[in-house]
Amino acid sequence: MRYNQVLISAIATVLLLSGCNLNPVPITPDERMATMMNDQSEMYAKQEPITAPLTFYDALARALKYNFDHRLTMMEAILQDTQLEVATLNMLPKLTANAGYSFREKKLGSSSEDYFTGSNVFNSSKYSTSQDASRGIADLTFAWNVLDFGVSYFQAKQQADRILIAQERRRKVVNNLIKDVLQAYWSANIADRLLPGLEPVLAEAERALAVSKTIEGDRLQPIISVLEYQRSLLRIIDQLKKLRADLLVAKPKLAGLINAPMHSDFVLAQPTVTPEPPELKSTSAELEELGLFYRGDLREEIYQERISRADVWKEMLKVLPGLTIPVGMNFDSNHFLVNNFWLEAGARTTFNLVNLIAAPKMWKSAETQVEVARTRRKALSVAAVVQINVGYQQYIKALDSYKMAKDLSKIDEGIYTATANNAMSDAGSELERIHAATAALASQLEREQSLADVYGALGNIYASIGLDPVTGGIEHVTVRTLAVQLEKTLDSWYKGYLPKLPTPVAPKATTVSVKQAG
Repeated sequence: MRYNQVLISAIATVLLLSGCNLNPVPITPDERMATMMNDQSEMYAKQEPITAPLTFYDALARALKYNFDHRLTMMEAILQDTQLEVATLNMLPKLTANAGYSFREKKLGSSSEDYFTGSNVFNSSKYSTSQDASRGIADLTFAWNVLDFGVSYFQAKQQADRILIAQERRRKVVNNLIKDVLQAYWSANIADRLLPGLEPVLAEAERALAVSKTIEGDRLQPIISVLEYQRSLLRIIDQLKKLRADLLVAKPKLAGLINAPMHSDFVLAQPTVTPEPPELKSTSAELEELGLFYRGDLREEIYQERISRADVWKEMLKVLPGLTIPVGMNFDSNHFLVNNFWLEAGARTTFNLVNLIAAPKMWKSAETQVEVARTRRKALSVAAVVQINVGYQQYIKALDSYKMAKDLSKIDEGIYTATANNAMSDAGSELERIHAATAALASQLEREQSLADVYGALGNIYASIGLDPVTGGIEHVTVRTLAVQLEKTLDSWYKGYLPKLPTPVAPKATTVSVKQAG
C-alpha cells in the first residue's frame, strides 16, 4: 500500500513537470491576417475628417494629435504616472488578512516528561490533546517597517522624476514633428503648385532635344553650337526630373506625419502670394542660451541626476537596522482555548551585518552614477551648442540660397519673356524659346525648393533649442482650436519673439570689514 502511494505520487509529479515544459508557439497566418486587418482599421480611426484645404498649422495640429510617435510618448507618460501611484502606495504599511481551515485525520495527542528527572508524567496509556482535529483560523495583521518606508519614499521620488523625463521626451518628439512637418508641408505645397506645369515643359524640352538632334544630323547649324545647346538642355532635363522626383515624395511624407491614408486626396491651402521666409532676429549666442535652458535632453539628464542621487540615499538606508512593528487580531476556533480572539503586538528589528562591509562600495557606485549623469549632461550641452550653431549656419546658407535663387528666377523669367516676345519663325529661335522656358521653370522650382529648405532649417533650429509650442493637454482639443494656438505661437517665433530666459538671481554680497592699521 505504501509502495503504491509513492508510485502514484511519482507519476503525478512527472506529469505535472511535463505539463510545465512549454515550447515556442509562432503565430499562425490566420492570426497575423486578423491582426493586420485590425491594425489597418484602427490606424486612421477616431480622427477628424479633412474637410477643407490644409494650412501648415492644420497639418501640424493633425500631426500632434494623430501621429503615432507622439501618441506613444503620451502613453509612456501616462504609464509612468500610473507607476507613481503604485510607488506611492508602497509607502503605506502592510495590512494582511489570512484565513484558513485545518483538518487532521487523527487528533493531536501527546504526553510529557518531567523536566529534571526525565520520567513520564503520565502512564504510557494516558495521552492528552489541546487541539481540535478540525479548526478554523484567521488573522488580520498591520505591519509597518521603517526601513521599507524610507526606501519606498525615495523610489516614489525617483518615479516622479521619471514622469518628468517622459514629458521631456514627448517635447523632443514635438520638436522633431515641427521640423519634419515644416519641411514636408512646404515641399508638398510646392509640388501641388508646380507639378501640373512641369510635365508639359519637360515634354517640350525633350521634344526640343529631339529637334536639336535632327538639326545636328542635317547639319543645319554649326555642330559645336548645337552640341553645346544639347548639353545645356540635357542638364536642364536632368534637373527637372530630379526636382520632379523630390516633389513627388513630398505629399506621402506629409501624409505619414499627419497620419492620413497614403492614397487620400487631401488638398493643401495655397497662399495667394508666395510668402517670404522669416529672418531670425536672434544671434547664435542667444540661441545657444535658449537651447541650454529649454532643450529636453538636458533637462532629462538633470532629472536623471536626481534619480541617481536618490539611489545614494537608498543605499545609505539599507545599512541601517530595520524596525518592524506588527499589530494583529487573531482568531482560532479551537475549543480548548480560553480565548478564541486575541490581540497581538510586538516590535522586531533586523540588522544585515554584511551590508556594513558592502556599504562603502555601494555608496561609491551610487556616487559614480551621479557623476556619470553630470558628465553626460555636460557632454550633451556641448553637442547642443554645436548643433545649434550648425543649424544657424545652415539657416543662413539656406536663406542666402533662397535670395540667390529668387534673383536667378527673376532673370530667367525675364529672358524667357524677351525670347518669347521675339516670335521669330526660324528653328533656332524656337529652340532658344524652349530653352528659356525650361530654364525659367527650373529656376522657379529651385526658388520654391530653397524656400522649403529655409523653413526646414528654421524647424531644425527650433528642434535644437527645444521650444515647445503646445501648452496643456491636446487630447480633447479640436484640430482647428489647436491649429489656432499653434499659429499664434509660431507666428510670434517667426517675427523673432522667442521666449525670454528668466532673470538669474544674483548671489547675496558678503560684507567684509577691514581694519586699517595705524
